[in-house]
Amino acid sequence: MLDRRFTADEKRGMAFVAPGLIVTFLLVVYPIVSVARLSFSANAFGSFDFAGFANYAEIFRSSQFAVILKNTALWTVVTVAAAFIVGTGSALLLNQDFVKGRNIWRTLLMLSWITPGVVKAVLWKWMYSSDFGMLNHMLLSMHLIREPVSWLSDTHLAIWSVMFVQVWETFPFVMLMMSAGLQAVPRDLYEVADLDGAGLYQRLRYILLPLLKDVTFIALLTLIIWSLNGFTLIWILTQGGPAGSTTILALSIYDHFRSFNYHLAAATSVLQLVVSLIFAVWYIRKAGGE
Repeated sequence: MLDRRFTADEKRGMAFVAPGLIVTFLLVVYPIVSVARLSFSANAFGSFDFAGFANYAEIFRSSQFAVILKNTALWTVVTVAAAFIVGTGSALLLNQDFVKGRNIWRTLLMLSWITPGVVKAVLWKWMYSSDFGMLNHMLLSMHLIREPVSWLSDTHLAIWSVMFVQVWETFPFVMLMMSAGLQAVPRDLYEVADLDGAGLYQRLRYILLPLLKDVTFIALLTLIIWSLNGFTLIWILTQGGPAGSTTILALSIYDHFRSFNYHLAAATSVLQLVVSLIFAVWYIRKAGGE
């Protein structure tokens, strides 16, 4: 066996790395291990009593689990896709030479992202109000509707109303990321594309998309994480209602927590982590061309 001794530089390097590793262990690794351990326990308090997959079985047997899973999938796919399309479209538009005052437009569009989440949620809750909301007032004034719409209390409209706010809140992030990527694209490529007679589709497919692949990956992965962990917006607007139509996994965890079912909350948290990893691994494989 080789006698491996650390050099003085390696020892100094370990001293610099150690605090970061300790903080990572305390704030990331230990909580994840603790939650995973609790998800296999029959007791939320006291000593560990191994229960196998009983907690997961109880969640799967719940009549609401299928609805929650469907809501989570719909919420994630729609909000991520819509925010990415709107954000990318905004970035492409603001990158055009005929647009004047681009920095001013970017600043105005960024307001929906930088405003605190609670403020945005309360604002939209007032706007969606069926009694005195600004949205119903404008639609009635334009004769687009005949009577006020219950945006947040209708089981069919509530999820779409909340998703609209989520898209409005997150698309500026995509716009910012894609704008930075577009500004890094050499202008010579556009000139060559013009000489070759390339249209908008050819530019997107052969120039922009390959060069913006890394930025796209970061933007999509961030949107997915935000969507799966979305809580504040949905809770303030609907609290998961009506009739659970806007309840996703993140809210389900809180519902179990409020009911002091900590072992079920832990099991649901592990399920949400698994779902997040599925999305991450799937996109990484696609981005890597495997």
